[in-house]
Amino acid sequence: MSLRTLLPAVPVILAASSASCSSNPSSAEPSGPPDAGVESAPLLPALGMNDVSVLLPLSIARAYLDPTSAGAKGALLPEDVYDKVPKFGVEPADGLVWDRMRAVAIRFDACFQTKAGCAPQIRIVMQPILPGGDTNDSALHLFYTLQAEEMKEVVAELRRLRELAPEQTDAPLDVSPAMSAQGSGGAYTTGMKDLVLRFAGEQTLTRMTFFLRAPPIREEWFFGGFDRAAGIMTQLNIVGIGKTNQRVDRVETTEGYSYLFIPAGKVPEDVSALLVTEAAKKAPVDDVKKAYAAFLRIENPTKYGPDALPCAGCHVSTVATEFATKEMGFDPKAEPDAFTSAKWDLTLRGKAATTLPSLRAFGYHRREPMIARRVINESAAAVDEIETKYPR
Repeated sequence: MSLRTLLPAVPVILAASSASCSSNPSSAEPSGPPDAGVESAPLLPALGMNDVSVLLPLSIARAYLDPTSAGAKGALLPEDVYDKVPKFGVEPADGLVWDRMRAVAIRFDACFQTKAGCAPQIRIVMQPILPGGDTNDSALHLFYTLQAEEMKEVVAELRRLRELAPEQTDAPLDVSPAMSAQGSGGAYTTGMKDLVLRFAGEQTLTRMTFFLRAPPIREEWFFGGFDRAAGIMTQLNIVGIGKTNQRVDRVETTEGYSYLFIPAGKVPEDVSALLVTEAAKKAPVDDVKKAYAAFLRIENPTKYGPDALPCAGCHVSTVATEFATKEMGFDPKAEPDAFTSAKWDLTLRGKAATTLPSLRAFGYHRREPMIARRVINESAAAVDEIETKYPR
């Protein structure tokens, strides 16, 4: 049965080296000095965090890319792939709705780390956008795997688009500055859409993950996903969880937060001492500090690739680390495993740290932008990787 009208889905949560060529000096090098009148072409702009992780303004996302949007590689999300999202026996009041799914974020990665190695990718986050403009608190994450030479073309086009967007800023990561300034008809906005549809589609879709909020029983979210090869969908084997879905329940509290992971998923990091604020305040400080350090490692893409972590920790970490830093006095600068960057401004924008009824990592809760720390750190690492592998 199709999910077109039915239900919420479970979130399925779903990069490369370029070859260098050397020429023969005896045949390729000119015999004399270059012509004085010949000038080298100016370098295209360097990329920033907002170029590789693009959070669309909702006003643009409503009519930008949907599951049926298609280019050279086919439709972005065939309905038979979407229909693999499980049912959870709840009303779809805040779940996934096929006809409402729209791209709210686009990400570019030259080296997405999976269990099979490093792969260049374009990734798209889709959420249901309702007629009034709100979003449902559920999402799909779609992964499109490219060849190294294709990624080289993508990077060149991203630099060309950057040249068309003087409004673009390098950091911090935020709702797309260029799209916000130029609107839906701007050169940057239309060029980005053309670029995505040139390389992303059914032919390159290799993974779909889901993030599904499932009221009305309680505030709970389901996480899961599928790998896709030769059209065959295989359920993700999530580290510490297995071939099943992970659930997060939020219990209402008078102050602070209370999250329950089911299964707990304590491998590779145990963050249980920071999942309930009242319990954390009463627990031994050393136990809470260990959980704090564990969350910082979860947020650090140089410590763990996405496939090395269960789903829930990444989605709760922004709330938990913000609480431990501001309310318990812990200092991320004192933790050797915290992600840092000498180049990029990692300031947190949006309301991911304070919106307890949402676990969105990169998208929207209703109309508020949600940008998790893990996504900020991944974006900084991704742009550094791109500039290294594909120098201007």
